[in-house]
Amino acid sequence: MSTSTQPQNKEGWSLIPVLCFIRKPGDTLRCTLAAGHDSDHLHAYTHTSWPPRSGEKQAD
Repeated sequence: MSTSTQPQNKEGWSLIPVLCFIRKPGDTLRCTLAAGHDSDHLHAYTHTSWPPRSGEKQAD
């Protein structure tokens, strides 16, 4: 059991409430845009983008 005060999902993963942080399928890159954005995902350092998929979660 985690003692972290960070919000967690039902699987016990810590959530990052200010970042989208969705992982790009088949890669290690994560979206660095603000949580709840309405556009394609984007990794800011590599400038790589990918379309959103239904049912995506931060912790995968």
